[in-house]
Amino acid sequence: MHPVKSLRLILVACCTIFSFSGNTYAQQTPIDVPVKEEDKEYLKETFKWETSKPSATDFDWVQLVSGEWLKGEIKGLYKDTLEFDSDKLDLLNLDWEDVRYVETHIPGSANIEGVGTVYGFFEINQNKIIVTNGDAAREYDRSRLVSFITGGEEEMDFWSAKLTLGLIVRSGNTDQVDYNAKLNVKRQTPRTRFNLDYVGNISNTQDIETINNHRITANADRFKTRRFFYRPIFGEYYRDPFLNIDSRVTIGTGLGYTIIDTSRTEWNVTGGPAYQATQFVSVEAGENEEETTPALVLATDYDLEVTKKIDFIYSYAITWVDNASGGYTHHMVTTFESEITGSFDFDISFIWDHIAKPTAAADGVVPLSDDFRTTVGITYEY
Repeated sequence: MHPVKSLRLILVACCTIFSFSGNTYAQQTPIDVPVKEEDKEYLKETFKWETSKPSATDFDWVQLVSGEWLKGEIKGLYKDTLEFDSDKLDLLNLDWEDVRYVETHIPGSANIEGVGTVYGFFEINQNKIIVTNGDAAREYDRSRLVSFITGGEEEMDFWSAKLTLGLIVRSGNTDQVDYNAKLNVKRQTPRTRFNLDYVGNISNTQDIETINNHRITANADRFKTRRFFYRPIFGEYYRDPFLNIDSRVTIGTGLGYTIIDTSRTEWNVTGGPAYQATQFVSVEAGENEEETTPALVLATDYDLEVTKKIDFIYSYAITWVDNASGGYTHHMVTTFESEITGSFDFDISFIWDHIAKPTAAADGVVPLSDDFRTTVGITYEY
């Protein structure tokens, strides 16, 4: 827009707003600005749009701090991110601090700190949460809202998934094919969270298998407050024949705490006692083919939104066991995700697995303590 026209519209907007408020000063103002009819209509519609409130009958409505309105379906709020599905804009992740007003057209459930789970229709403004259930309406401070989810009548409303696939093919002097896959499945309600992760790597060189490992981890969390949660159960299954591990199962329980929880950064720490059972592929004469041991597991997860398009994700878990089971082990994954489209990301990860005291195979060969891998793939998020 031309600068002169922009200035004229600003001046007219001031006069128009005073006129809408019934202030007689607008009629006495010495400012005499010629106003075109189309400018008057534009100002009226803009003022009406940004100050009115649409009715939530067939859609959910979200108003941003800029005054813009979005029509669509609210999936839920978790960790200060509002997930919103628009027919035109697709799936959006909105920073909670950028949201001024929310109104839902279907009921849902919310986790209110100090109260627990409440159920009903939501109306959320800059200060309050109003939950309506039938003729009853209850109000809470917006700052006490931990999370909420709409719907919930169907089980699929609680689930989300992220799948990453990578493939590297080399031919010529050396024929090599590398496959890698990562999967994250999450079930989330206002007070509970279930996570399942899978990481797998397979590599063949000259038709000879050189890598074949698989790791499945799962945990269930129950939130007590906005930052503190219980982890009633967690578990891991790991298999890597090249490390002489036919199977290793770890099961435990613990606690967790959220150190940082902002719109761009999340940092969690967890830990607790566990029990571990390891079955080896083969062992030297006189050694046990299976070892069981008490264990202590500590872990941390860090997620940073570097830019609107790039995320940095770091996870690290360390397990202490007896020497016969490996002494201590750790699993570290560092990931950069770059958005390609709304549902697809480019993923590059660096993975470091370590075992302090590997168990020798029947032929006396002792596996190396460290495995390093870099994986590249495309991620689809549902």
